[in-house]
Amino acid sequence: MPKINFRRTRGFTLIEVLVSMIILALGLLGLASLQGIALKNNQDAYLFGQANALAYEMSDRIKANRQGWTTGTIPTAAASCATGCDGSSASCTTAQMAAFDYCYWKQNATTKLAPNATAVITASPKTGSTTCTGAAPSLCLTMTWSRTNQNLSASMNTTNFELEVTP
Repeated sequence: MPKINFRRTRGFTLIEVLVSMIILALGLLGLASLQGIALKNNQDAYLFGQANALAYEMSDRIKANRQGWTTGTIPTAAASCATGCDGSSASCTTAQMAAFDYCYWKQNATTKLAPNATAVITASPKTGSTTCTGAAPSLCLTMTWSRTNQNLSASMNTTNFELEVTP
């Protein structure tokens, strides 16, 4: 039986294998945490897209019912959207239709964005806004919701979407 010279044997030692496995494990943990952050940011982007779609839908409703929105006052959203203005009845005034549209929009905001989302229509120019700075007949559609990526600073935990609309 030939003698093996262990000094000339080539290969990996157990310590080298353990070190490389630790480095690989740390890399995989880093990738897993990046995947979690990417999923949270993707959800934030989805909610921002939903807010965009809702705002433009309400903008179209306002422009379709100019008479209901140009009276100088913003209609109060009804507590319940069951006013018969949803197409089941043709006996709605323009003011009732505007109130129904406002209620429907607020309900959609809490359904599609988040249960704690708020949707408000105010007269423009709106104080403290960088988006809604137009003339008096303009309206400012504002939606606010909590972000899903809570690892951000406290000032970034909620986000706003504003759209200025002229009826």
